[in-house]
Amino acid sequence: MSEAQYPEDEFDRIGKRLPQGAHRPGQPWWHGFLPFVIAVIVAPLLAWVMLLLINSHPADTSTTDVSSKASQPANQSVSPEATQTPHESKAGDESAATPESPSTSESPTTPETTGTSADSPNAAPQETEGGSVDRSSSVEVFNASGINGLAAGVKAKIVAKGYATVTASNFTGTKPKQNTIYYSANHEAQAKEIQQVLQIDMLVQQQGISGVQIVLVEKL
Repeated sequence: MSEAQYPEDEFDRIGKRLPQGAHRPGQPWWHGFLPFVIAVIVAPLLAWVMLLLINSHPADTSTTDVSSKASQPANQSVSPEATQTPHESKAGDESAATPESPSTSESPTTPETTGTSADSPNAAPQETEGGSVDRSSSVEVFNASGINGLAAGVKAKIVAKGYATVTASNFTGTKPKQNTIYYSANHEAQAKEIQQVLQIDMLVQQQGISGVQIVLVEKL
């Protein structure tokens, strides 16, 4: 029977495309690299999934808290305060017990920064050997209040007490916060007597002046 008796059908066409004989068809060139390509792609994906799983379940922190609490006493035992030497402790106690010495070297034109020593107006003034206060010393009255005639009125009271060398003028400089009497070390008796006359509470010993100086910032 010849092939011409039967027309070519779909089965004949399939048979032409299939290999003839017992030999297997050849493999494509990329078939050998396919396992390596799969490993390179799949391995990072697996690692990424594992990291996500680990991060989604954080480790228990109770052990860390216990260890940190247990280490606190050890840290406190080596603190600078606990390791202070006896020499440093003694130096600190001496510095804390040493008071600051007041400064008395300021000029009389800045009374608010000078050291003050308020005495009672009724304190008895020092007397001379003859039993009376020496009133020949100079007394200066400064008006820092802006009230006209205030220094002149105070001058009249001091002159009436027996002081002959008394001057009245306006004050220049930084005025004190209240009426103040300044005096040198050897004129304390005169300053206390004038304090009784004027009833001024603030009495300050001042270096660098002669006699007694009175600064008025308000009406008596």
